Amino acid sequence: MKTTVTIAYWVLSVLLVALIIMFASDTQFFRALFIGLMFVPGAVAAKKMLPTVSFKKRSEGIRNVIYICLAILVMEYLILVASYSFILSPGVLRINGVDISNPLWFSHRYLGLMHPLVITVIVSVLAIGGSLVTRWLNKDNQEIQGPITFCSDRKRVSLLPSQMLYIESCDTEVYIHTTDGRKLRNKTGISQWESALGYPFVRIHRAFLVNCNHVESYNQDTVKIGEESLPVSRKYQKDLKELLA
Repeated sequence: MKTTVTIAYWVLSVLLVALIIMFASDTQFFRALFIGLMFVPGAVAAKKMLPTVSFKKRSEGIRNVIYICLAILVMEYLILVASYSFILSPGVLRINGVDISNPLWFSHRYLGLMHPLVITVIVSVLAIGGSLVTRWLNKDNQEIQGPITFCSDRKRVSLLPSQMLYIESCDTEVYIHTTDGRKLRNKTGISQWESALGYPFVRIHRAFLVNCNHVESYNQDTVKIGEESLPVSRKYQKDLKELLA
């Protein structure tokens, strides 16, 4: 289901971009579709790479975002130029000095798909749309709204999922870390907690299950919740990126 919806989103997005290119540059649909496909690599790269940037150090985070954006922009330039070299042009039609047989240029102004702003807008819209679709698919899992009751040190405790920061596994016990600073001990295994809680909790390590709504920042190796920096194991990196993208 998730794969089908994701593929459908990208197909429809490319078709929409192709239609815009076709009407803006007065080119044939198959040529516009081919050019539209060339924006997908940049959009996918932006969707995957930008959410991994950590802003623990703000200046470093901003610098990394700029580097990633420039790299994607250069990549898209190269892809668009290379792709046009494979499109056979049956002829040249010029209106007011503008070659409108070239789908990289719009017929009504001296501005086209090779303009940095146009590339940035198209790639950004596709990437943001893809991220929203991913987030919507992940939210198909019903979020628990009511309190969860469990035993901690022979006492019954009721907590809302929103009050849980993360769950830590220590041998045969787990510790539920809460938003009010408590550390509640329980005998239920972390895998059972993972199954019971579902979204918005995600496993980041064999010993840690975190509430995504309380994640302040993250990168490939760590997740920051409150004052704690928790490790992310390679096994769970993909799931974390998809859920927090």
